[in-house]
Amino acid sequence: MYKLLFILSVSLFSGGIYADVWFYQDANGVMHFAQEKQGKHWRLLMRTPKSLSQSQPKTLELKRISELPYHQFIVNSARRHQLDPALVHAVVATESNYRANAVSRAGAMGLMQLMPATAQRFSVADPFLPEQNIEAGSRYLRWLLDEFESLQLALAAYNSGENTVKRYGFAIPPYPETQDYVTKVINRYKQNLSQQ
Repeated sequence: MYKLLFILSVSLFSGGIYADVWFYQDANGVMHFAQEKQGKHWRLLMRTPKSLSQSQPKTLELKRISELPYHQFIVNSARRHQLDPALVHAVVATESNYRANAVSRAGAMGLMQLMPATAQRFSVADPFLPEQNIEAGSRYLRWLLDEFESLQLALAAYNSGENTVKRYGFAIPPYPETQDYVTKVINRYKQNLSQQ
């Protein structure tokens, strides 16, 4: 599987400047990841454009969403969970700007910034593997849409937690970060729809 992910990653991003992602599986089966090789047993997992791995990167702007990274993984998961791929792309862009190795100050991980409890809830073995991360993030987003029956509330819950939205009477919490997040995702979603 790692060989396949590596080949896919290289083919997706060929022709640019890259930052490596290395991995090592220890004797207990625990996977370890780093941006540099840490020893002779470490193997290259994928290469990503450095422009995507910098802190506070600019949002990718391409003419069509089909040209965005991880598009096929996103389409596959979106179809399984009856989501619009353009919406999943908007969440990924807002959460990590397509950085598979992103980790937030709060500990959210990967492309769709899964919190450890969410990753465990949706049986994610490795939240830094794009396919697993997108699948779990899509499942969670579908669950939130079913729970709140509102795109805005589902996005607010994705950002601040489902219990927070409930605590504020099924309304977007009065947190600037959450309010800004909902606006950004919806605007990106609309932009993606116009670029299909």
